[in-house]
Amino acid sequence: MESVDIDPSGAYQGVAAAWHRGPAVLYDRLARVTIAAVADQLRGATVVDVGAGTGALCRALRAAGAIPVAVDMAPDMLRMVGDAAALSVTADMCALPFADAGTDAAVSGFAISHIEAPELALAEMRRAVRPLGRVIAAVFGAAPASGAKDVIDNVAGDFGYRQPAWYSKLKNVTEPRSNTPALLRACAESAGLEAIDIADVTVDSGLETPETITAYRTGLAHIAPWVTSLAAPVRMAFIEHAVAAVRDRDQPVRPRILVLSSRVPA
Repeated sequence: MESVDIDPSGAYQGVAAAWHRGPAVLYDRLARVTIAAVADQLRGATVVDVGAGTGALCRALRAAGAIPVAVDMAPDMLRMVGDAAALSVTADMCALPFADAGTDAAVSGFAISHIEAPELALAEMRRAVRPLGRVIAAVFGAAPASGAKDVIDNVAGDFGYRQPAWYSKLKNVTEPRSNTPALLRACAESAGLEAIDIADVTVDSGLETPETITAYRTGLAHIAPWVTSLAAPVRMAFIEHAVAAVRDRDQPVRPRILVLSSRVPA
């Protein structure tokens, strides 16, 4: 069965349920790491979560005492945010529907690397944030291939999966524009941000079993629509083979993330 190519702008529409069952576990943990260093500075602040997805950063912001506003292009992802956000808005990260200096801070988790010019998203976040407000963004750092993730994709290939073109572009073109500390810093400087700091962190994913690792990988946007398209017996067989392959590889998922912390000029 051929994988269906999805336009990058709509890649996350329709995958919210699968995301909630699998990747959300990891992304909630990554969200807590993303704001850990500035959580005390965001207490009571209205914070725009740019590319909010199903609300991982919104939940972390709520726990820190902030008032999150979720922004994403995929309405079904936003529906999963629920009351973690004070408001949810369907909008483009490069055209935020907020006045200049209209919010206290802006954060983004693993979203700015999905566009060809991440500095434009950062510049738009800067525009929407008040002077001296914080702009925080996390991206995945360049890292060796993960054996656990690769074996799942290999098993999927045996069942007929073909990687969509938008995902190949993400991995080979757009993510490499910001996936090192130097590249991410350059994006922030181009956006006119100051007090730039880049934390380089390897995170314990919390995915401890072959089953949770498989649920994580198969819930991601590049593969979830294909998994859903399989007839139930084929889908069950694929999942069983994927879990067995992860168990045989026995390699933990430890993503490298880069967290940009910066400030809007006075």
